Amino acid sequence: MAQQAAGIRVPMIVEAVGCAGRRLVARLAARSSQESLAARFFLPASRRVGRPLLELLPGPAEGRAYLAMDDGRPVGLVNVVPGGPHEVEIAVLVADRWQHRGIGRALLEHALADPRWAGQTVHAAVRPDNIAVLTLLRSLHRPMRLVDHLPGEYHFELGTRADTEADTPAEAPRLAG
Repeated sequence: MAQQAAGIRVPMIVEAVGCAGRRLVARLAARSSQESLAARFFLPASRRVGRPLLELLPGPAEGRAYLAMDDGRPVGLVNVVPGGPHEVEIAVLVADRWQHRGIGRALLEHALADPRWAGQTVHAAVRPDNIAVLTLLRSLHRPMRLVDHLPGEYHFELGTRADTEADTPAEAPRLAG
């Protein structure tokens, strides 16, 4: 059941584990448009996301997948995967009807508060046209630095909350609006 916080509906967040977790992730994928899935996997919106990619959504065994649940329905997912010593990679998917309601932020804050990831540098890859995710990353109040720019994707590094803003170069692309 989702909780109320200051008038905003906050989803319950659970770790997706085992067969039950995989089934919930599959239900989330079924609720997501091909456009949302394509954005998650860096594909052209016109390309259909097939089963082999969908099977990657629960994440690898060494990582964790957290689901946002609203009245028993999976509405969002964040994957956290170790990427190297003191580094993790994150990826978010929120079902279309539940986007722009703070679910992505709640998922990321929950996942990054897990003691397993304490003090880790966070890496995120984002399509340059994905303003919603760029805004989401900025809202985490972590130093954010553009570390690589490839055709069709930005690669960001988000420092720990202990890092200071002064240590972060202002290289991240500006958002319009």
